[in-house]
Amino acid sequence: MPPDNGKVDADTPHSPASGPADRIEAAGRTAALLCAVALLWLVTRPYFGAVSDGRFYIVEALHALDPGRFAEDLYFKFGSQGNFSLFTKIYLPLLGAFGVGATAIILTIAGQLLWLVGLFRLARTLAGPRTMWLSITLVIGMMNIYAPLFGYGEAFATARLFAEGLTMLAMGLLPSRPFWTLAILGLSTAIHPLMTLPGIAVACVYLALGRPIWWAAMAAGAGIAALLGLAAVEPFSNLFQTLDPEWFAVIKVRVIQCLITSWPMDSFVHVFGVLAWAIVALVAVAASHRRFLIATLVVGVAGVVCTYLGGDIAHNVLVVEVQSWRSMWLLQLVTRIYIPLVFLAILARTSLDSFRWATLLTIVLVLAASLTRLARLPNSAEFTPVSLILVTAALMVMATQLLLMEQKHRRIVLVCALAGFALIPVALARWDGRSPWIRYLESSEPPPKDLVALLPAKASVYWENGLEMLWLRLRRPSYFSCDQGTGAVFYRETAMAYKHRAASFWPLRTDDFGQGKICASFDARPKPERNRKGLQRLCIREPELDYLVLTTPLDDVKMEGTWKSPVRFKDVQSSTVTFFARVTDRFYIYSCASV
Repeated sequence: MPPDNGKVDADTPHSPASGPADRIEAAGRTAALLCAVALLWLVTRPYFGAVSDGRFYIVEALHALDPGRFAEDLYFKFGSQGNFSLFTKIYLPLLGAFGVGATAIILTIAGQLLWLVGLFRLARTLAGPRTMWLSITLVIGMMNIYAPLFGYGEAFATARLFAEGLTMLAMGLLPSRPFWTLAILGLSTAIHPLMTLPGIAVACVYLALGRPIWWAAMAAGAGIAALLGLAAVEPFSNLFQTLDPEWFAVIKVRVIQCLITSWPMDSFVHVFGVLAWAIVALVAVAASHRRFLIATLVVGVAGVVCTYLGGDIAHNVLVVEVQSWRSMWLLQLVTRIYIPLVFLAILARTSLDSFRWATLLTIVLVLAASLTRLARLPNSAEFTPVSLILVTAALMVMATQLLLMEQKHRRIVLVCALAGFALIPVALARWDGRSPWIRYLESSEPPPKDLVALLPAKASVYWENGLEMLWLRLRRPSYFSCDQGTGAVFYRETAMAYKHRAASFWPLRTDDFGQGKICASFDARPKPERNRKGLQRLCIREPELDYLVLTTPLDDVKMEGTWKSPVRFKDVQSSTVTFFARVTDRFYIYSCASV
């Protein structure tokens, strides 16, 4: 990795600006390039509110504010993932001041700004001050999925977003300021240790390739971890624990990303594509880059191999919990930063203008990714034909600022820059894509009185495909949902309780099971019984369950009441994932005591 000395790339055909007019023009071009990046980010990452894993961090904060309220929730009953992160602490002062909705937006914006700062620093260090714009465009514009259900640079607030930003910032400082790299990685570890671990590993391998004493330091660290495990210090004690068959079976179905043999085929296509680009980069780019590339590639591949050998084969508890497959996020991101450098290295051997053609190839790649996204998500609000137009506009602004340097093109450059700035309000207006139902869930208004009257305060409640309604609007525990099984990889008790409750609800074929394969029951044999018999069997199997709130009525069963919502219900996950979602404003309430 070349030192970040602030010099212009060797491929830059013009000398740095010297006079006032040149400096003003350079500042204007930089502003236009920043505008293009902002436009691309806003279009590719619309905001849908407290969705996906963003909900977990909010409920973690609500639980911290009032532990007794959520104590019996399946997500918290046996321990939660919030025990491994200090990120929840950031929420606490904001929730009281701004409420759920505003806090989620504030932290999303803060996390994304930190993420972009980290990306800029890393891209500048690796690609240089001019080519970095192409690298940033590829990182943002390409599909961000690096493993099943996971992508870097997320559109909602999670600890992952902040840890990724800090890790990239640390990696960007690694060649010149290794002490600050380690300090920033320490901070990132406190926020999300699993996402930071690949950065720590890359930093250690990079330093070891320069000074072999670091290999001894890593060996000593591994030895200390083993000793802590022998001393029964958690979580290192799990190094000597094995997943029993029943626990392993739940993880294999519910937490598919933690076992390589459970990954779908398209995930392997992503992995092989990343590895191919990384190998090409190793061969094509200058030797000064290879040390960092080798470190990142070794850690990325080792993470996947470790997951397979330690998790899929050995069923080791700590290996599965550490989730070393997450190393792919950093390898994929770094590889995309290097793609323009690969183009430049190959084109430099021809008579073509290497930077011009590298820019055009970058634009083609991002447009192809946008068309693919549009084709894959025909029923989703995440990416639309208007989004494609805005992406194209952002790429045009980027291309003109980088390529049209001559005096005769200044008018074109200015018009494109102004067009980019004019489109920012359009992108901002479209960025907040929260549905009326999500806005209703995030409202700070008291829970509806007519609903509260139907559901006694101390009663346990299941809400069909409405986890967020219970957590965010009513501020009470949920008896069962597919999402509450996310902690199965860390807590065996959670895995077993989730398995039992999933089997209990499966005959009713509630909408929770329509979200995908990870939400399927572990035993598909029981036939659908969405009737009185099915409800009776459920209540017998789950004696702690008091009430059910369903989106459609059951046959031959007396209801405790119905509730009409002031806003039409639509499952929050259907905003970002294409699957069937029932839309209704009427809910049917049943009591186990009555059957």
